[in-house]
Amino acid sequence: MSRRLKAALGFLIFQLGLHRIMLRRKAIVVLFHRVDDRYASDAISCSVEKFERFCTFFCRYFTVVPLGTLVEKVQRGEDVSGHLVVTFDDGYLDNHQIAAPLLKRRQVPACFFIATDFVESDRVPWWDREAGIQSEWMSWDQVRDLAAQGFELGAHTCNHVDLGVVNGEEARREITDSGTRLAKEVGVDVGLFSYPYGRRNQITDANRQLVRDAGYDCCMSAYGGNVTPDSNPYDLRRIPISQWYVSAYQFGFEALRA
Repeated sequence: MSRRLKAALGFLIFQLGLHRIMLRRKAIVVLFHRVDDRYASDAISCSVEKFERFCTFFCRYFTVVPLGTLVEKVQRGEDVSGHLVVTFDDGYLDNHQIAAPLLKRRQVPACFFIATDFVESDRVPWWDREAGIQSEWMSWDQVRDLAAQGFELGAHTCNHVDLGVVNGEEARREITDSGTRLAKEVGVDVGLFSYPYGRRNQITDANRQLVRDAGYDCCMSAYGGNVTPDSNPYDLRRIPISQWYVSAYQFGFEALRA
């Protein structure tokens, strides 16, 4: 089935309200990385226009809630039907400069997961280097400002390591120290964690236990799927928003089938 046909079917399903039936006992967590018109065709980037279209779609058809609210509902086994959570990974500068003002204007909550050693650095991770992009990261003042505006913050390791490969003491430091540093710099409790790359094989059972031992309330992946009241808080799924989606309605169609 072509992506445009999926988008058309998604439009029909949401316009008719059939999504409400298909989202019973299901919540969706979405993942963005960068909102920047300069890199709109990059795999992990999104144009401002496309981001705004997605936000409009979320607000129209879902109950958009903070991640902490969804995690608490899952912990208690409560209904999450039609809930949606917006998250960002890594800590790109545009998260503060572009995405946050757009979210604030629409009163859309979001959680920003920060790779703490990227903050105020000139580091260029391999995925940006291969794309010819000069990475730009937030400062600690900008991270603090996100918290002051009411956005949630979460840990994303210190150095964006692959927790399917890194283990033992190094993994413990990456998992624990990122949350500790974030809490120290911002002055807020950090109970939310997402693991880098986010595929099934990029965190081990031992490292998932380290996330729990570090005192986090959840562990977010990024390989698609929905969240239900009986989901494991330390194995919560997210759907990355990428250039593969021709429209928000195609995304909606895919998410309903996940």
